[in-house]
Amino acid sequence: VAIVLFACVAAVSAQGFFNPFAAFFRRPQRPQPPQQQFRPQPPQQQQFRPQPQQSSGVSNADDTFGGSSYHYSWRHDGNQKYTGGQAAGYCRGIGWKPVSIESAQENNFITRVIQGEQLDYIWTGATKSGFGWSWPSGAGFSGINWSHTGGAGQSQPDNREQGGENCMAILNNFYNDGVKWHDVACHHLKPVICEQ
Repeated sequence: VAIVLFACVAAVSAQGFFNPFAAFFRRPQRPQPPQQQFRPQPPQQQQFRPQPQQSSGVSNADDTFGGSSYHYSWRHDGNQKYTGGQAAGYCRGIGWKPVSIESAQENNFITRVIQGEQLDYIWTGATKSGFGWSWPSGAGFSGINWSHTGGAGQSQPDNREQGGENCMAILNNFYNDGVKWHDVACHHLKPVICEQ
């Protein structure tokens, strides 16, 4: 009796009158999933990674020394690493050149940058052509900071990798040798310091 009474009460339509057929022929109701409550979330900050500008202006400069401006790729590209050729392209893309280290003072400055930024290595702009090395600035090349050791335990440049080590990187104590110059195969990936 209670079930029939409940079914009759349930069959009362929205207009308030009893519909006897609805009490016995209604479709079963599917259970509705519980509605989620709206919970406000704190605003999310978007990460901003500045990209190098297509400009030769000093707005891209991270540092200056001895009349030159320096741009550190890792501060602008989310810590990307490049092959030697890509590194040169990155610098050209902002109207600069990969760094040319033309004096012991400039070498000491770059060494302090590498140590201060706690970098493992960087590309320079030096490339090997024939049996000699050259800077993208056109300045004369003097090997003032070649390492006394490398992967094969030989003084640099040693050209130990098959296919040639035609790019120059600065490695930060990679072979327990301090911050020193190494000839490196250009396919390796490293950040770059650009100069203007």
